[in-house]
Amino acid sequence: MSELERTLQKRLGRTETGQSSKRPVISSLSKSHVDYWFSRLRKRRYRWKGKVVQIPNWQVRLQKHGREAWFNLGTSNQAAAARSAKEISTCLEANGWDAVLVKFKASGERPSATGLNVGDYLRAVEATGKLRQRTFLNYQNCLRTIVSEAFGVKVEGSRFDYRTGGNKEWVARVDAIRLERVTPGRVMEWQRSRVKRAGHSPVALASAKRTANSYVRCARALFGRDIVKRLKGFPLPTPLPFEGVELFEGGSMKYISKVNAQALIAAARAELKPDEPEVYKAFLLGLFAGMRKAEIDLLEWDMVDFQNGVINLEETEWLHLKTQDSAGRISVDAEVMAELRDLMPGGRGTFVLASSRKPQNTSARAYYRCKPSFDRLNEWLRGKGVMANKPLHELRKEIGALVATQHGIYAASRFLRHSDVTTTARHYADHKARITVGLGKFLDTEIKPAEAATA
Repeated sequence: MSELERTLQKRLGRTETGQSSKRPVISSLSKSHVDYWFSRLRKRRYRWKGKVVQIPNWQVRLQKHGREAWFNLGTSNQAAAARSAKEISTCLEANGWDAVLVKFKASGERPSATGLNVGDYLRAVEATGKLRQRTFLNYQNCLRTIVSEAFGVKVEGSRFDYRTGGNKEWVARVDAIRLERVTPGRVMEWQRSRVKRAGHSPVALASAKRTANSYVRCARALFGRDIVKRLKGFPLPTPLPFEGVELFEGGSMKYISKVNAQALIAAARAELKPDEPEVYKAFLLGLFAGMRKAEIDLLEWDMVDFQNGVINLEETEWLHLKTQDSAGRISVDAEVMAELRDLMPGGRGTFVLASSRKPQNTSARAYYRCKPSFDRLNEWLRGKGVMANKPLHELRKEIGALVATQHGIYAASRFLRHSDVTTTARHYADHKARITVGLGKFLDTEIKPAEAATA
């Protein structure tokens, strides 16, 4: 240790071992002063094979704009670690999180594989810029949910409490779990536990398996080959959390129509159009155009081509489409276009559906500016017998089944803007047309005409 470092440690009340003999007074120091960082340094611990092990290098936790991250400073020398902490903090203040994570985590000084936690990894993935923000937030939430349930993470409030700190506490506890503990075996045990909680009902079990599959698909995408490659040697545990994890057989996902479209349309026009025009517009776009909820929410009038009877769906500042194939021209019946024109306000705004809520594209959870209208439409649809979990999305499935019946599966795939026809075949190939070869006539029974029509 140099004489300068001895003098500095003596002034701060530290011994040759780097331990503090008394807590220094630093209230008058700013972050730009290296002395400020001595009391912020920590040697973190983790449990390995039943023993508590201390990471030899100093680490520091930085916070800014509601985010926080631990940085391994790559040295057991406290004075050198304090200088590194000051450098990282200065970079964060000047350039923000993306720059500091790329410089000091993704390619600079990285935490060791045993020190890497879930939060470290998530921030590094976000810094690569490989995923769209909304996609990343969705995948991040799925990974945190799996880890939270696998390790029994509990908080005093609700993890869905975004106002008084419940969610923040939940996130902090999940992110603090070391990534090496999230093993494929632990994930598979979570899968079994998730499904077991569904009970013995075949319907409930099938639903639980589909939900578990969805979480795994999204979470494991964070460890995809392209993302790992962009991390430039980030010290990942072996094996990765989802390596070898298989999905459940989810059973059939075929859409079985339970909707009388003709009756539903007549009721919507009579009941919704006069008094609830925004709800009626959402109904029209969901059923006749087969649009997704987010697409309806942020559809702009400039995308509606009344002359040619099409909706030119494209990405905007606010609307981030599900896939590249989600963009395109949606052909709409002339009668539907006439209804939309009737509902266009004189001083039309930007969006087709009016709402007092402003658009957002950086929310950590699903956000819809037209949520009140969607909630009301779902309530109305349930009142008409559409009892699916997502009644509005059921309208998209219904139009998909109708197009498949009349024009074939490939036409339905194009209309629904799927990236692959297999997706259409897996969900929307159930034909509404009643198919029979007429063998019943050989039963030699008498059926009245009215009974034959409903048989």
